[in-house]
Amino acid sequence: MKFDEISGAQSLQVTTEKFERVSKSINETLENNDTESVENTQIANLAIAVGIKESRQNQPDSPSKPLKIESLDQDRVLRILIERRHSDTTPEELKDHIQRYLEGGIRTMYEDIEKQNYFEYHQYIERPEVAPEE
Repeated sequence: MKFDEISGAQSLQVTTEKFERVSKSINETLENNDTESVENTQIANLAIAVGIKESRQNQPDSPSKPLKIESLDQDRVLRILIERRHSDTTPEELKDHIQRYLEGGIRTMYEDIEKQNYFEYHQYIERPEVAPEE
């Protein structure tokens, strides 16, 4: 099944406290580097990617913050990964998976911040080895 087959306007839920803590931490870090703040949709996309990478799916706690599904993953890369991992599911089950990956990623990021006061995003970005110049 495909995300395109989900009918009507849809939203995902994420635990408000954890999402806001992650957002605040990321934006405070960037503020020190004179960079523009990161939008909620960008943080949600990062969280979905982390959830997928860690194979971590959780249900959001209450209270939860709604995020419009159509504003997330504009390039559809994350949706394609989820569709391929869960190819034998209904559109509603795909929506449930993306929501649980979102929550799983936010919890991973939140736990990093609680443990070491920042999110260790470098572990999710592979940098190619650069050959030394001769």
